Amino acid sequence: MGKLALITKLGEEDAGVDVSRQKYLKAANLKMFTASSSVSVHALLLSLKKLKLEPSEIAMDLLVVASTMYAADTRIDRKTFGEDSWTRIIDLYIPVSDPDRWSNQSDLLQKIFRFLTGDIWTLYFRPRTNMPILSPRGNRKKYKMPYDTDTVCLFSGGMDSFIGAIDLLERGIRPLLVGHSKSADVAPYQSKCGAALASHYNSIPPQRIHAFLSIPKEDLFDSLDNTERGRSFLFLALGGLCASSLSPISRLVIPENGMISLNLPLTPLRVGSHSTRTTHPYYLGMMQELFSQLGLGVTLHNPYQFKTKGEMLLECANPSLVVNTETMSCSHPAAGRYQGGVGSSNKHCGYCVPCIIRQASFRAAGQQDLFPYGIDLHSTPLDVKTARGADVIAFKYMIEKVRRHTSYLIAAIRNTGPLGVNVQPYIDVYKRSLNEVEQFLNGITLT
Repeated sequence: MGKLALITKLGEEDAGVDVSRQKYLKAANLKMFTASSSVSVHALLLSLKKLKLEPSEIAMDLLVVASTMYAADTRIDRKTFGEDSWTRIIDLYIPVSDPDRWSNQSDLLQKIFRFLTGDIWTLYFRPRTNMPILSPRGNRKKYKMPYDTDTVCLFSGGMDSFIGAIDLLERGIRPLLVGHSKSADVAPYQSKCGAALASHYNSIPPQRIHAFLSIPKEDLFDSLDNTERGRSFLFLALGGLCASSLSPISRLVIPENGMISLNLPLTPLRVGSHSTRTTHPYYLGMMQELFSQLGLGVTLHNPYQFKTKGEMLLECANPSLVVNTETMSCSHPAAGRYQGGVGSSNKHCGYCVPCIIRQASFRAAGQQDLFPYGIDLHSTPLDVKTARGADVIAFKYMIEKVRRHTSYLIAAIRNTGPLGVNVQPYIDVYKRSLNEVEQFLNGITLT
């Protein structure tokens, strides 16, 4: 279908780039840090200011890069602009404080974006105008964040990130919680989880960064794409920006169970649309390389890479707090709201992949999930021809495939991306996770 270009314009004086001579199917301008900005980062900057955190210009460049990529990923429809109704060819023109440093990372960034989204990306960096995104440090008084920490924990409002924050706090580590709210579906759960932590750990309550970043739905490419395969880059960029502001050497904790981290396609038909690589170990390794090359001083860590979701709940340092706090794991919580009738709040649908894994984890840990699901998979026969039965059938396919062909899982795991020589720990955690799911699926009637 042809290439597309997104040109980020930073500040009022940025004239952008003239690409009229290029053979683009369509080009659009993305404004940031202007009175009429396309991208709103006000909530993030306000949170940083309140906590007296001052990111470096390179860290703020990372925000610009991530915003540009996220805008292109979510506003260029694959069906409309993809060469095969999937693969898009996208050029990004990005103003930064140090073009040479960023140009040296172009190949790595393009590799990261390609791994996450499946698209073909080319990045062009240019000097930004004479406006610093932040006021010069020399003009600022030296204030400190309300508490000393060298740890950021990504905080999505889901059960895994909630457990990650709890385990840190139980060890006496007071993390800075960083979450991104793209919609009203998850924001209430981040607030509920944050309030629960502040109440229970009132002697060391963690602060939370509200990193809402909005992209215009129109006036770019007049389209939307809901696959959002590249959203993880924005999440980690926000986490890295905040972590780099804490101390010269800091860490970014990314709590995610091993099954979701690998996120194997459950059937051959799910390789493209269903299998994101949000916290895949290979992706995290590339992000670590990027952070190191940029000099951010941030180390990435997923402490639950080799834990099932059930093991995370069972081994949590404070499981009762998890059980009694409403978290959100569903891939489409609005579906649960509509199933619950008029006036119902967002809740778990009960039948998507994350909902099935969540319910299996509660069963495996011997706990009861106190919060409702839109559909109880065990209560009535499940029609396999409907969307409600699709993920159950997909899991059953995977379970049977692994049972019949012992080498299948090894090949499937290796096919998700490079994992080094020893893949056995990944195989083991996936097998245990699959066993949790199988135990939960027993007793479901299919029609």
